[in-house]
Amino acid sequence: MGLALTLGCAGEAGTAEALDENAHDFSVAPGEANHEEITRAALGFLKPAVLNTLVAGNVAADGKLALINAAHFDDCNFRGGAAFVAAKQAEAVRALGPGIALLDGDLLAMAAFAHSLHAVQDFYSHTNWVELGGDVLVDESLGAFPALTPYAAIPSTGFIVVQGPKPRGTAVARDADAPYPEYAVVTVRHQRTTAPGLVSGTVGYEPGNHCPAPVAMSHEELNKDSSTVAARAEQHQAAEALAIRQTRHEWCRLNQLARDAWGDAGAERLAAWVADPGAAPDCGVD
Repeated sequence: MGLALTLGCAGEAGTAEALDENAHDFSVAPGEANHEEITRAALGFLKPAVLNTLVAGNVAADGKLALINAAHFDDCNFRGGAAFVAAKQAEAVRALGPGIALLDGDLLAMAAFAHSLHAVQDFYSHTNWVELGGDVLVDESLGAFPALTPYAAIPSTGFIVVQGPKPRGTAVARDADAPYPEYAVVTVRHQRTTAPGLVSGTVGYEPGNHCPAPVAMSHEELNKDSSTVAARAEQHQAAEALAIRQTRHEWCRLNQLARDAWGDAGAERLAAWVADPGAAPDCGVD
């Protein structure tokens, strides 16, 4: 399947064919197309070969990064997850620099960006963000993806990041006997203040569980990966909608980071990925 697409400078032959071939290296398992659907819904303004490559890289993360909990925001590894997203997007920006051949750089950038998208999409499905009533994005800044510091509040919601040993004077609790979604509500008490606590599900085959025992839930108990998970269809829809919004925002973040690093040349590299500028988000990139 050939696509009449060139990215960047004229004369860079083979870009379309190489991207198209790369996009067929991986496939989505039957009935598990959520990452594909979210990515296509959020970034449908991109050229088909670019979008196919991002989808392939995103879906491949479940295999290539299966044992890395930070890549999926599992096991309450919020510090690691945020660092993973920031590192992958920084890797994408470096690949867009003038020192790397155009095609090689674009492919490297797409692969790294796709992995960052997988993580931010998983954030909403694998955590109790939705169950706590979160209906805004975890972050809407245009700088590097921010740190998620254990037992600090997330500015957009005030949720407290629950990860690792509790500070002195802090208690965490949830009602494990309550029905869903109430059993997923975690409370963090510190001195005289109380706030919702953000946790994610534990995955036995991923090394490094950072969830305190009193509030730990397995991935099976908490995930909203599919609308067919019993009694979680509403939460799945909410998580999916947030993941789409976050994915669109990460495109804006990538544009800002590329401009910060490489000036107009960085912005032009990403503009060459776009098929329909009118459908792209208004990023307000400086």
